[in-house]
Amino acid sequence: MTSRTDLIAYIHVMKTGGQTMCDILRQSFPGRHCDLQVKGVATAEDLRFARHFYPRMKSIAGHAVVPLSNLAEACDSIRFFAFLRDPVERCVSHYQYRRNKDETSDFEPWLARFANYQTRFLSRTHDAQDPWATRPDADRAIDAIERRVGFVGLQERFDESLVLLARWAGDPAFDVAYRSRNVASSTAIRKQILADPRTVEMIREHHREDEKLYRHVRDVVYPRQVEQYGPTLAADLAALRARIPAPQSRILSRSLAAVKRGVFYKPLARARQLSPLPPAA
Repeated sequence: MTSRTDLIAYIHVMKTGGQTMCDILRQSFPGRHCDLQVKGVATAEDLRFARHFYPRMKSIAGHAVVPLSNLAEACDSIRFFAFLRDPVERCVSHYQYRRNKDETSDFEPWLARFANYQTRFLSRTHDAQDPWATRPDADRAIDAIERRVGFVGLQERFDESLVLLARWAGDPAFDVAYRSRNVASSTAIRKQILADPRTVEMIREHHREDEKLYRHVRDVVYPRQVEQYGPTLAADLAALRARIPAPQSRILSRSLAAVKRGVFYKPLARARQLSPLPPAA
């Protein structure tokens, strides 16, 4: 595998295997991966600030990382990737996650609030006053993927997507063997919602743009990536699955990286959000 020196940026769409993906990045690049601590959408200034703590940065991730940002102004070699998920399954998993966290919102008002989540998420820009208030437009999100995102995985084909992603990343240190993270403690809410056809149809009505976006990725983008990979995909997938669940490795370096993240970067990044510092050099 040819080594690359690019900065890879993970667009963390909620409930698409994100915690597991972030753990893969932390384990692959201990001390060189940064989970950006940003409210809203990450900007070039946020990335420059993070690089004070991660001068040898190899990867970033976070809910603030989106393709229609100006992050490339701080790193012209940045390469974005994302994972998407069937809109109904993602929506139900998202709601279950919030309820398991003791949120008490009723489902229907919550559904209206988070309708077309993936489309809205990918369409956010760094200069929008309220990006979540914009009309969801799947064509805009598809265009962002086609022009700005180098790889898109599918949560439903997670292991296979990881094999494809490793080839795309092109870095020998990027090891996609993993242990699952953030698995739901209870699936009762999910089962209850999906057992009601009326509720499922209501979810679909609130995710028409997400359905369009997801179909494009599932039926156009993902097959294209599989074709580009070549004939060894099945064997490489079997080899990965033989290594799952992966043992913890690089324990000392990961522990030191966690100290840097928790003691230095995160507190100062949060303080910066409350009281902006002068622009980083």
